[in-house]
Amino acid sequence: MKTKNWPPYQLVEEQLIDRAQSRLDKLERLYHVGQNNIWDGREVLDGLIAKHGPPRLPNDKKESALKILSVLLWGELAAWAISADLAERIDDVEAKMAATSQAHDEARHFYVLRDYLRALGEPVPRLGGLGRRLLLSILDTPSLVHKLIGMQLLTESNALAIFRGLAESGLEPVLTELLPYYEKDEARHVGLGVMYLPRLLSKLNARETAGVIGFQVRSIAILMSAGMTMHQHFRTVGIDPRKMAEYTIKLQNEVTRDMLAEAPIGNGKRRRDAVRGLLNPAQGYGPKILDFIHPPKGIAAMPAWHRTALSTWKRVATIADRALA
Repeated sequence: MKTKNWPPYQLVEEQLIDRAQSRLDKLERLYHVGQNNIWDGREVLDGLIAKHGPPRLPNDKKESALKILSVLLWGELAAWAISADLAERIDDVEAKMAATSQAHDEARHFYVLRDYLRALGEPVPRLGGLGRRLLLSILDTPSLVHKLIGMQLLTESNALAIFRGLAESGLEPVLTELLPYYEKDEARHVGLGVMYLPRLLSKLNARETAGVIGFQVRSIAILMSAGMTMHQHFRTVGIDPRKMAEYTIKLQNEVTRDMLAEAPIGNGKRRRDAVRGLLNPAQGYGPKILDFIHPPKGIAAMPAWHRTALSTWKRVATIADRALA
């Protein structure tokens, strides 16, 4: 037995190289898949209007629908700006390509939704202050990690849940057939965070990890408070807020699980180290918070203190939403 070249380091090194190359290939593939699945926004919207006639919202649901569409419109504009910023600042060519593809999609999402609202002929409500504060915090942060978590895990998953809820509600035929295009694109966008974010998280020190946790806690608190001001609007258009929240949590859990599967390991690091600081709302206190905000048996079945707490939270959130706007 020849021992001169033992141990055979190449067995491990080649595996690590192969895994790294596989992740790079997947990131680059996101760009090419995005290019292959580009849809012409003007053609699709014009075709749907020709098929169904000019869009008109039911009078009894119009105010609530416009509130929700306003959140989506300005959310898409923010996602366009954030993904363009990521495309400029990311120093990995393959991840930069994926971010560029996403910026292209978000631009299309914004202008098509804007044109749809113009076709409605209705004024677009101003964005609530809480939602505005959240989007600005993601836009303004200098941290790539915070940007990726804010967009890929938090706002994208919430947007996907709203898109699906609106499409399933059958609110308006043009919108019902338009939103699946958005949902398909958004589902692909999470791939950037899944494959690139673990690389960044694995390099964080203890202080930076604490900062990531703090950013998520603040963002989730703002999201929940903003949701408090929108629950009745969702119910009015036929969306169950609890089911929407459950779907959002399911998406975030799947993204976290996929990150673990894609996480780089080696040099003595555990796989879990590659997602350090990442909060998963499907674990820990997440389910308890879900049941507190959206009791399975309904708010009316809850004790008086529970109803009072939710009512107070909603009242304070509404005041803050108006003040920050």
